[in-house]
Amino acid sequence: MVIKVLLIFLGIVLMFITPLQAKGRFHNLGKLQVDTAFYKAYFNDFRIPYEQFEDLHTCRIKIISKPLKTTMAARPSFLSLLWGKSSRRYIVFVNTKKDFDGVLLNDVPKTARIGLFAHELMHLRDYETKGVWGVIKRGFQYLSVSGKTKVEHYTDRLTIASGFGKELFSWSHFVLNGSTASDEYKAFKSKVYLSPDVILDEISNCN
Repeated sequence: MVIKVLLIFLGIVLMFITPLQAKGRFHNLGKLQVDTAFYKAYFNDFRIPYEQFEDLHTCRIKIISKPLKTTMAARPSFLSLLWGKSSRRYIVFVNTKKDFDGVLLNDVPKTARIGLFAHELMHLRDYETKGVWGVIKRGFQYLSVSGKTKVEHYTDRLTIASGFGKELFSWSHFVLNGSTASDEYKAFKSKVYLSPDVILDEISNCN
């Protein structure tokens, strides 16, 4: 039992540890650090939701392009959790794995990209409301499909409430109906995230 608990805890720690990234130059924009590849290709789209979320402008955020198992991911740096909330740092990862069976960012239309960026930033807003144990609890939730579904539905609803529901709908609709992602990937997305129809209903409820 003790070994099982230790293995689960190690899995959560590894989830929040920042992997080594390829060497590259970063653009420093206030508290935001953006790697050159992302800055050249996507920053003008990213800044649309980022500039709207003024509460995140005081957060230390680094955007890194590297191979992943998903299109994007956003999380705190594990070590920074130990330093205290005022010193917390966040990492936003962008997938560059060319043989990925999901959706790569350079294949996503502009409006859908903005919806995805808003969603990832809402993960950071969610983390900002939590202390270290609240963040660790989020990590535990990601260890099961039901827990991940709960988190991602909540984050989708945060995105809609923040004013980027139409863009989130564009992202969801593209992934499921316009992308070349595998059927397995689309089935996973359908299960874990809000569907396009539900997103439209949520937008109507917000108006």
